[in-house]
Amino acid sequence: MISVQEAITIIDSKAIKLPSQTVSLTEALGYSLAEDLISPIDMPPFNQSAMDGYAVSTHSSSNYSLIGEVKAGDQCTLKVSPGECVRIFTGAMIPTGADSVVKQELVTVLSDTEIQVQAAISAFENIRLKGEQIKLGEIGLPKGTFLNTGAIGFAAMLGTTSLKVFRKPKITIVATGSELIKPGNKLPTGAVYESNTFMLQAALKTSNFDATTQTAEDDYLKTKNKLKNAIDLNDVVVVTGGISVGDYDFVGTALSELGVTTGFYKVKQKPGKPLFFGYKGKKLIFALPGNPAAALSCYYNYVLPALNLLTGKTKNHLAKRTLTLQSNYSKTVKMTHFLKGYAYDEKVQILGKQSSAMLNSFVDGNCLIILEEGKENWSTGDKVQVILTPQ
Repeated sequence: MISVQEAITIIDSKAIKLPSQTVSLTEALGYSLAEDLISPIDMPPFNQSAMDGYAVSTHSSSNYSLIGEVKAGDQCTLKVSPGECVRIFTGAMIPTGADSVVKQELVTVLSDTEIQVQAAISAFENIRLKGEQIKLGEIGLPKGTFLNTGAIGFAAMLGTTSLKVFRKPKITIVATGSELIKPGNKLPTGAVYESNTFMLQAALKTSNFDATTQTAEDDYLKTKNKLKNAIDLNDVVVVTGGISVGDYDFVGTALSELGVTTGFYKVKQKPGKPLFFGYKGKKLIFALPGNPAAALSCYYNYVLPALNLLTGKTKNHLAKRTLTLQSNYSKTVKMTHFLKGYAYDEKVQILGKQSSAMLNSFVDGNCLIILEEGKENWSTGDKVQVILTPQ
């Protein structure tokens, strides 16, 4: 049995970036860049007005002769001399000779050809300078950038139509157990509704990944065949249940016979001690506990960071914060505990229903509280690290 950090290190060493591919800008959301995006232009490409008003030279008096108008999209050929101004609108090109834009609220229109400025004027006021946001040839988005909505908009602003990204992994989730019944069917005595595939597929979608799902009953040959097919067709296989040492836990033996190399089995943590990680070539295989809360906790700590590494993200683990614990807690000194919690302000509250079989506290919570091995008793006021879970 290994520590949490040892488990993370082993997984990180085997999660090798997937090959790159080129996708259109409209399909790029949720990917990570496989190369730097170099700006092909200055942005803005010209000195640009930041608001509606009048373009003037600041070396003039308060009265200006109006010599023309320029609106957004115009190719401006006007030249402003001292004592002259041009009516201008947001986004428009600054005329030659002008070095400030006076917003229209500070101007009195004396006639069709003359205005009076009612306030002092500063040089380059209300002007977006050429290349102010980014200059031609600079790195606009570095390799590894996660392409969120802002990144997509920024790439479009530079005239980009396609991007080179790391391919997303093909993922399947296999829930094992003869007791599992799909929701929507009548629940026989002794059976439970299968929830892990729904839960993990939803968690993956929250982080911009897709997955297929299937179930396998507690039969060795059927389990082995399903796992073989899953490994053959996917980059990542996530199994839930069947990894412990019971008479009907066939996953470990089946994976071994399928040529999967064991990275580790069992981690000094609660929930999720019977966690398996293995690999076959570049394919990654996770076997999570069958209890839903334990499976989801392991997903956040181990599976999701590995997927992020495969897709080239520079920050692969979920964000952590150090907060103040609001209750006492005791545990065995040899184990790390991951507790469902609710973070607010600079505090964190341990929620009820911490059983590995219960999902209620994941519904109400927004984080996992990390209580590391090596310490037994935790008290109100202690500083603890928390993992912020996607909502």
